[in-house]
Order: sequence, then structure tokens, then C-alpha cells
Amino acid sequence: MKILILYFSGTGNTEFIAQYIKKHLSCDKYEIELFPLELFKSENISKYDALIFGFPVYALDIPVFIQDYLKDIPVPKTKSVFIFCTKALSSGIALKHAIEIFKNSGYNPLGYADVKMPGSDGLAFLKKDSTMVREITNRDFSKIEGVDNFVSRIKEVTSALEDSDVKRFYLDIDSSIFVRLCSSIMKKIFLIMEKWIKRKFWADENCVKCKKCENICPAKNIKVNEKVSFGSNCYLCMRCVHQCPKEAIQIGRKTIGKFRWNGPNGSI
Repeated sequence: MKILILYFSGTGNTEFIAQYIKKHLSCDKYEIELFPLELFKSENISKYDALIFGFPVYALDIPVFIQDYLKDIPVPKTKSVFIFCTKALSSGIALKHAIEIFKNSGYNPLGYADVKMPGSDGLAFLKKDSTMVREITNRDFSKIEGVDNFVSRIKEVTSALEDSDVKRFYLDIDSSIFVRLCSSIMKKIFLIMEKWIKRKFWADENCVKCKKCENICPAKNIKVNEKVSFGSNCYLCMRCVHQCPKEAIQIGRKTIGKFRWNGPNGSI
């Protein structure tokens, strides 16, 4: 069975989980390929037997730019999709919304997981010696029970894909009124913060014009010439902030000298 793991990752959390899934799912039965969303041609999805799709949660929902990507997404041979998201606090309506989008595109959602990971947006504003930073950098990411259960679900379902009883695996998620209300409020707050933050990106005197930020920006929103210029198409993925080798990219003055996150175990 040929499986595609397709994901978007800002600063490494979702990428780490995608790699974790591939490692623990790998066996002779599967041919697994893993791609970041921005480097994959979506029309090739139809070549696979199943899709595993991962994304980070923004404001308790699936990010708008990922929603746009999924509007015309092709369907794999078996129409099967397994969905996972990474969250800092709550996944809110993100998984339910993702399931609805995939169903509308002709998919059969067959499994999901929401994985608690460090929130890279907030980490950029924390002092390097803060208690929270020490706790996060010392956390053991070698075993993630929720993801292990997700992998077990994938193995079980893919074994039954040719079985007429596979419909027993079809799923949906019910969101409470409270969760939907919280999500609605968070979206409004996020939109206000988004407009403010996008205007605050800049590169300080430590910048050496290496162009790494320009090359890794998934939105192609950064241009490096005599100075570093930030456009209006930012995804707020925080990749440029955390992966700048000189820690030169700042959000206002609140991130100067603060912590930078290189993914679990510093592996990204």
C-alpha cells in the first residue's frame, strides 16, 4: 500500500509528528512517502492509496491558507484520509472542520489525532531561562501515546480497506456549543492580533543577509536585498523568527534576546 504523509509545519512540531508517524508505521506492507505541503504537487495525491494529512492549529481552527489549499485537493485511490493536528492548548473545531472539508472533497476520513506540542508563537516571547522554556526543552518526545494510538488506528483501518465492512471506520466529530463559541471568539482575537503582528516583523543589526528567511518562507513573503522586506502574505508560521541563524528577525521589540524553538529535541 502506497501512503502519502502530507503536512504543513511552521517551526517543526507538525514535521516532527509526521516523521514520528512514518517511523512507527513503517513496515514491509507500506510504501510511505513524506512531503511538506509547500514542496508537493497536489495533483500527485491521486497516485496514492491513502493520505495522512497534518497541520498546526490556529485560533482553535484549521489555518485559512490550508483551507484554501484543500478546496481542490485530488483524491487518492481508496479515498481514505487520516488527519492529525498539533496544538498548544486546544484543537477547538480544527479537526471537525478538516473532516468536513475532506468529506466535501470526496474523501472518507478514517482516523484522527490531536497532539499537544509547545506553542512556537508564544515561545518567541519568553526569556531563554524561563521555567516554561526549561520544561519544554527538557521534555521527552521519544514516546507520544496519542500518536501511537493514531498509528495503530491507521494499521487497523488500512488492513480492512478492501473489506466491505470498512464503513464501520467512518467518523465525524461533534463540537459542543462552548467549543464553537470559543473558536468564534478566538478567530476574532486572532484576526486583530494578526494585523498587528504582520506590521511588526523586522530584521535587526545581527542580520547578515544570508537569505535563509527568504528561502524557507512558505508564503514567499520575504525579500532580502539591501534590507529585509516583509510583505502582506504572511502565514504567521513563525518559521523565519525561529530558524534565523543569527536570531535577527524580530516581532517589534518583544522578541529581542528571547527563546528560539528548533523543534522537539532541537532537531529541526
